[in-house]
Amino acid sequence: MQASETKLQKIIEGTQQYLVPLFQRTYSWKKSEWQALWDDLMTLHAEENPRPHFMGSMVTMPTSSVPQGVSKYLLIDGQQRLTTVFILLAALRDTARTVEVRLAEEIQDRFLINRYEEGGDRYRLQPTQVDRSAFHRIMDDQSPIDGNSITDCYHFFQKKLRPKKPQIFGKSRTSFAATFLW
Repeated sequence: MQASETKLQKIIEGTQQYLVPLFQRTYSWKKSEWQALWDDLMTLHAEENPRPHFMGSMVTMPTSSVPQGVSKYLLIDGQQRLTTVFILLAALRDTARTVEVRLAEEIQDRFLINRYEEGGDRYRLQPTQVDRSAFHRIMDDQSPIDGNSITDCYHFFQKKLRPKKPQIFGKSRTSFAATFLW
């Protein structure tokens, strides 16, 4: 096995899907992990020439799937981090809609969904069965399902991104997202 560093953008961009295996635990990150990620991103965002955010290791394995649909990968390690990033991007998308609609559409189409796919293939990430409904509602910009960690995470980042922090969108189209994507 050979390990190499890859930017998050290369992992989540393109027509593919990451499947969290059934044996993995449900989404379990809480406020302390969300806050740590947020603090790291805000520190990098404040830098004149920010370096990419180090997301830690991610282990994926191609699945043997039918020839139609999207390429699928089992997400063996990195499920909590990647799920959190998708939720943060959804919150960023929803906040951007009020100030920069094109950015919101770009986040949706480049990172959150496989735009031209249907059914389950539409989502770039398929969490465990228990988390799917809450996750899909957020990815589809529908009313979140209360009472679970997925929704709590979304509300946490929504609150952090409220327009009282206009500097997040103030630098350039990619400034905040570039902190951990580009």
